[in-house]
Amino acid sequence: MKKLIVGLVTVIVLGSSISAQAYNSTKYAICYGQMTKAHKARGLHESNRPLSIKIKETVCKAYANGEIDSYEGKE
Repeated sequence: MKKLIVGLVTVIVLGSSISAQAYNSTKYAICYGQMTKAHKARGLHESNRPLSIKIKETVCKAYANGEIDSYEGKE
């Protein structure tokens, strides 16, 4: 039983460190800024700011993790 617990903890730790390495905070910041500019240009930033923020957080997190290659406003 002890070996099973140690094995599970090892998998969790290794899995979290692998996903943490894939995250790129610079890509997130650039994405967030470019999407904000795009949302301002079409009025979403002003008309529904909470939605705009939720979209940017979701999309930019996926972009920073390498799950997607493009997003609205990407230059």
